[in-house]
Amino acid sequence: MKTPIKKIGAAVLAASFLVSLFTGGCSRSSKNAVKDESGLVLSGKMPDKLPDGMFWYDFAENTELFDRVKETVGEYFLCDITFFSDRTWLFLTETEPKEPVYHIMSFDKDNNAACDFVIRNEFGDNVSLDNMIAGDRLYIDAYDFATREQILFPIDEATGSISPENRIALTKNSSENEASNRFVFAGSDIAMLRHDKNTSVELIDPADGKVKKKVALDNLSRDFHIKFPEGIISAGSNKAVVWGSTSANYNFGQIRYCLVDFETGKISALDEMEYVKIPLRNLTYCNGMLVTVTDGGVYSIDTEGGTCKMILSFNCSVCNRFLVNNSELKYADDDRLLFWYSSKYVGDDIIPFTLCTFTKSDEYPAAGKNILTVASTEDLDYSISEAIMRFNQESDSSFMLFDNRYKTNSKIDYTNADNTDKATLDSLNSYASVSDRLAMDIIAGEGPDILITNGANEQLSKKDYFIDLSDYLKNESGISESDYFMNAIEASKFNGALYQFPIGFYVDGLLASESDLNGRNGLTFEEYASMVKTVCNGQDPLYDHQLSFSRTEVATKLFANSSGTYINNGKIDVNCDDFKAILDYCKELPAKGYFEGKDVDAEWEDLMSAKESMRVQPTVIYGFSDYESFAEKFENPVICGYPSVDGRTASVGSNTAVSISSYTGDLDSCKIFLSILLSEDIQKTFFMNIPINKKCAKDLALSAIESTNRNIEKNAGMKYAKVGTKLDTALADRYIEQLSTATTSAFVYHSISLIIYEEIPAYFEGQKSFEEVTKTINDRAQTVLNERK
Repeated sequence: MKTPIKKIGAAVLAASFLVSLFTGGCSRSSKNAVKDESGLVLSGKMPDKLPDGMFWYDFAENTELFDRVKETVGEYFLCDITFFSDRTWLFLTETEPKEPVYHIMSFDKDNNAACDFVIRNEFGDNVSLDNMIAGDRLYIDAYDFATREQILFPIDEATGSISPENRIALTKNSSENEASNRFVFAGSDIAMLRHDKNTSVELIDPADGKVKKKVALDNLSRDFHIKFPEGIISAGSNKAVVWGSTSANYNFGQIRYCLVDFETGKISALDEMEYVKIPLRNLTYCNGMLVTVTDGGVYSIDTEGGTCKMILSFNCSVCNRFLVNNSELKYADDDRLLFWYSSKYVGDDIIPFTLCTFTKSDEYPAAGKNILTVASTEDLDYSISEAIMRFNQESDSSFMLFDNRYKTNSKIDYTNADNTDKATLDSLNSYASVSDRLAMDIIAGEGPDILITNGANEQLSKKDYFIDLSDYLKNESGISESDYFMNAIEASKFNGALYQFPIGFYVDGLLASESDLNGRNGLTFEEYASMVKTVCNGQDPLYDHQLSFSRTEVATKLFANSSGTYINNGKIDVNCDDFKAILDYCKELPAKGYFEGKDVDAEWEDLMSAKESMRVQPTVIYGFSDYESFAEKFENPVICGYPSVDGRTASVGSNTAVSISSYTGDLDSCKIFLSILLSEDIQKTFFMNIPINKKCAKDLALSAIESTNRNIEKNAGMKYAKVGTKLDTALADRYIEQLSTATTSAFVYHSISLIIYEEIPAYFEGQKSFEEVTKTINDRAQTVLNERK
């Protein structure tokens, strides 16, 4: 990226000046100094030799093995998969027979079957065969409900067989605990996580089942904020890692890992270790290594030596990052890593299982290619990851490196309270902070060539930062207005310019039957109040159905949907009747989100059943399944906007948008990447995203309808199976039509939304008048807008 010289806002200029002072002068720093986690420089050309300790890995995505299994056994449920003794092992059960039929199967590196051992009723009704576990050999983990014993059945590696007589009984559960416990091998012993009256971890000698050491876990909640220990991971001899969520509510909780030392009885938060400077997720233990997978690659953690080092950089491979970031690492050594991904959604299709393999290679095909950097404010989805992989496969001159510096909501707060307002404020702060950093880095010539975001961001919508893609849309994209959702594209424009090109989008609004809303796609506050009374029996769906929103969040959302009313030509004024109507409506809503302080898992089924039975449902539509689930219960669904002063339609926003830096040195390659994202084969892979291409969106809808109708036929007459009425294919046309009615822009002023979020509770709680609150908002927000001129 070349170094720009541009006029920028005072705040950004001041911040850049301070940075330069603390880096030894007033000259702009060079992007040559910016490196990724592996040590690769994020500019220029790919080096002739990779950084020390880094190697090139070939990536392969394999579904062939699972196709062969299906040919052999028919429909099946995969219980577990692992890699042991140079073979891939599967433990599965057939889905068709009334009585369980299990298989223990293994395959060589060429996916040739090595063994297939079939288990029918040899173990009786009281023994539950759960999964495989690797130690000195491979075992089936089981639980005997009659004796309350945890059992290991050794697997014969030649035949895959296990025998009821050849068993290792571990510990016996108390009468209070009728469920199996979690356990792993810790050296030659077994570490077991027990849930009796008091939760503990025991170190057990498998030879006689005697407990050698026991460490109580009573302090996990008090000292480490883990509400309930959910699992255990090996960490080598005399050590184990216990993990669990910091909240019973998945909206707020974080997974945290604690290291248990059996010799000292000490429990330590792994993330607080001085040598662990990376976010911990997908932590696992394989082939003698404690391993974690991050956005940038795979790291090994040595708790004895106190080291944490990268063993695989995703930038040193041509891979689909989404697959590996959402997979379970099953095996790793110096030359090979094996990931297992289950339930891959590609469009409306589900590929149940995929094996992703990284193999160290002597070849290095990216050497000497021009570097193109791409960054994302969100987790990469499958489609974006696939497009990056395809670009790197097809380009002869350029290689795309991923820049991890700009991900929002990446800060982990293990002490977070179950508070909707705090979570939302944290998110708004994160977006504002990342936007500030991007602005400074782009001006300094250190920003990415391409930025992927999840929505329109006014702070970055300037020619100082990104190219106006309106001309590309009109003259180069090949897009025909009749074939694309132009409402989503228009809604992504800022002051008439298209700085963020929507690839996939969402629609946020109310779903209702056409008859209940008289076919309207927008409601005023008065019309909405009447609808609540007549259709919803007085229960406001905006709160009672959405469940997780607080009234402050609802008010901020309604402001965002009409921000153009209050912000014009760099000036803001919320001291008006329109804004007061929003606040007065929200003032009557409950102060807290419905989920706050509740065990979501325990209440989820009842909550969702109640929501699905409501005639009007607030819904963010990310794909046809959201629309279809409503259509299965109510006729002729319409998509309506949230209540507003002028009866606005539902809001439409880009869930995946592409921006191209004004200072990229390789504009042609950036446009090639954009064209890959707009291609039909990539557009049809979108799952939690509505494709911008209407034909692709309709094809996905028709595919879903066909799948639903096929399952209805299959389930007819079957006990407990889901039944229903077949869907008419005309529903796909109605879906496209209703999506096209959403015209309210979901453009977000993150910094100003943050101000509103902080100030309006004083009005809700009667601490300040409307005039006092709006004056504060106007003063603070105007300062922000002035700094951006």
